[in-house]
Amino acid sequence: MARTLVSKADLELIALQEIRHVPGGELVISVEIEHDDAEPDGLNWRLLVIAKDGANLDRLQNAATTTSHRLKRRYQLVIKSGNSAGG
Repeated sequence: MARTLVSKADLELIALQEIRHVPGGELVISVEIEHDDAEPDGLNWRLLVIAKDGANLDRLQNAATTTSHRLKRRYQLVIKSGNSAGG
């Protein structure tokens, strides 16, 4: 099955919506995608979840892992080439 190409910003929004559906996920403030620039296949990334105080960290870690596996089956991250720290 072909994966849908998606930008980092869009994938972060999709992941945030999915994680907020998990019990306790309403305490999630944001989700960030961290990817390895050395691996250009668009599948070598992970979710970083930022939550409010009082969140169940074990539950959110499990939700982030499950969500990232699910999203990797459906989406391929579009990796922008080149150095954006121009000068």
